[in-house]
Amino acid sequence: MTAERVILIHVQNLERETVYFNAGGVSLKAGDSCVVEHGGLRLGVMMGELEAGAGLGEQLESIVRVATPSDVETYRYNQADAERIMSSTREVIAHHELPMHLVAAEYTLDRKQLRIYFTSPHRVDFRSLLRDLASRYGTRIELRQMGARDEARIKGGLGRCGLEICCHRFLRETNPIPMEMAYDQELFVSPERITGACGRLMCCLAYEHEAYQQELAAFPKLGAQVEYDGKSGKLISHNIFRKTVTIVTENRERLEVNLSEITVLRPGRQRRR
Repeated sequence: MTAERVILIHVQNLERETVYFNAGGVSLKAGDSCVVEHGGLRLGVMMGELEAGAGLGEQLESIVRVATPSDVETYRYNQADAERIMSSTREVIAHHELPMHLVAAEYTLDRKQLRIYFTSPHRVDFRSLLRDLASRYGTRIELRQMGARDEARIKGGLGRCGLEICCHRFLRETNPIPMEMAYDQELFVSPERITGACGRLMCCLAYEHEAYQQELAAFPKLGAQVEYDGKSGKLISHNIFRKTVTIVTENRERLEVNLSEITVLRPGRQRRR
């Protein structure tokens, strides 16, 4: 069977999707701009190519053509125009008295569709709003509700580390971060210190979580009664990098000692969550 060319495209939309497309007869190299069919015509940038088995390309959306300077200019104009309509859209939302917070808007390249993103504390009946917006802008309107993490991913910003937030810079999927990840890494701090720009726990808590779990498996649990150099005490923290533990003795003496130098007298209990 003849292999088919499949192209990985970074779609230039607000969700910054990375999608495989059927190359068809379009000739591209990495870094080239193109026009793709992805819920409407959109601008994209080629990232790479692979050879796939026959028939796979038929299941994928198509690359329409190599982007022209006119396509790029239209894309930039549409971006600016979408920004301009935000204020008038807020006026229409206020007229309908809907509890919606407008986040962003974007046109398809051919302006046949305008997608408007918003957040809300609950589901919103926006049917009458949709009709008003379609009449005002003369195109098909799609209203898309999103969560706080998705809003941060679209808007961007700086994290506590001083770098651009991960979800805007490179993360393509934003997953919930449970408080257990902070507990497992013994981040016993105020929630504000581990909260991201979205108001949820920071995504980076997940990066080293597995490593912490593996390393801490060799340590006694917090609260364990241990003995060191003839002194007994309670284990109150671990340091997986130095392979040490901190204990508080019966005389309220606080000691950081090597893991290999302690003897467990009574195991600790799993922390309640």
